[in-house]
Amino acid sequence: MYPLRNTLYCIIGLICTLSMTACSSDDHGNGKADMPKYRHTVIVYMSAQNSLGYSQAALLDSAEIASGASRMRSTHDNLILYLDDDKLPRIYRFYKGGDGKGYIQKVKQYSTDLNSSNPSTLRDVLADVKAQYPSRSYGLVMWSHGTGWLPDIISPSGSQSRLSRSYKPMGFGVDVGTGGNWAEDLDAQGHLGQQMEIDDMTQAISESGVRPAYIFFDACLMQCVEVAYSLRNVTDYIVASPATTSGYGAFYYDQIPNGLFCYPYGDDSIKTMVDTYYYNSVDDDRLKDYYGKQGCVMSAIKTSRLDQLATATASALALAKTYTGVNQCDTTWYPEVSDVQPYCDFLHTSYPDMYDMACGMKALLPEADYWQWRTALDQCVVYSRMSDSYYLYSYNGEVYTQACDRANACGVSMFFPRKIYSLYSYYGDLNELIKDTPWYRAVWS
Repeated sequence: MYPLRNTLYCIIGLICTLSMTACSSDDHGNGKADMPKYRHTVIVYMSAQNSLGYSQAALLDSAEIASGASRMRSTHDNLILYLDDDKLPRIYRFYKGGDGKGYIQKVKQYSTDLNSSNPSTLRDVLADVKAQYPSRSYGLVMWSHGTGWLPDIISPSGSQSRLSRSYKPMGFGVDVGTGGNWAEDLDAQGHLGQQMEIDDMTQAISESGVRPAYIFFDACLMQCVEVAYSLRNVTDYIVASPATTSGYGAFYYDQIPNGLFCYPYGDDSIKTMVDTYYYNSVDDDRLKDYYGKQGCVMSAIKTSRLDQLATATASALALAKTYTGVNQCDTTWYPEVSDVQPYCDFLHTSYPDMYDMACGMKALLPEADYWQWRTALDQCVVYSRMSDSYYLYSYNGEVYTQACDRANACGVSMFFPRKIYSLYSYYGDLNELIKDTPWYRAVWS
């Protein structure tokens, strides 16, 4: 998420209406000992020991969660919030009582600081939730900064060089740790805070024993095919944006009843998460002062179709090489994608341009081959919503937006190599770093 610079305290008084209680009956079982006790549990993993916590984004979204939880429709559901900010981490439970009111419990207070970018923290939180609130299904919201598949953000003056091949792709969260400068995302040594590798996130979710029906990324740049492919075996759907998102994040007052708890989960119910996010950030008159001209690109990926998409993409790229006269074994191929719709701007961010996947493949393939490939894409990317334009980057106090190719874009980004990525990047050689991703090995190798 892009950091908020305004505190927006006024909205807290508007939405903090949830009743509070220290304890309440948890007997929501269905009378069958072999069945889970609860229907659906959503876990919000809020990694906010960073500039998003400093800017009050975590406070605002926590208040929205509290108010939105009072709109939950079933007493058999739970919303669990793991919150790590400038205080010691803690876990809250939100639920609806038999009297129709919403309730909150502080169910765990950690005695020491945790690194929320450490995958073992994510694993343990998920495992604890499963043990305490066994449910028929789970949802997972990953809330923080995001950089897609990109490397961990460590200062070039750190102990390891960004040019070192020992770096693995990292992509979620920033945790500055004890003594860190959370306003600037710096740890106690002055380096930018640690992030979580996507493959490590995948392993943590797998080891926790929780298989979420969906992963909703309330974070920037996370709807790239490289991230989705890594997570394909631990969740059924991924809902996220390929672009930079507002620090204001999802509007949980609406997203909880209209998206996160649209049980049971299938293509149609998952679409409601996308629609709700889009409406709040683009069309909702109540929130225009908060989202401004940010715009919105959101999509939903069905992970069971990712292997077929990878096979189709590998074949399509091989064809594209043939059409351009490039040897199939040439690993230095730089396809011409300079006019393709980007979700980032490399020259202003050091992130790759993160081109729209569909627009990129359309630029490389003849019409018939493109539409054959597009069939596999459309079976995988089951839904997307896009505004006319969206935030791209800021420079010298000016905000620059990107017009959206709504006729062709799919709302998922993909890395396409460019020669300039090897010449300069704050992260090192992006053309080399991408090779550590499972998607690259399946598609480009």
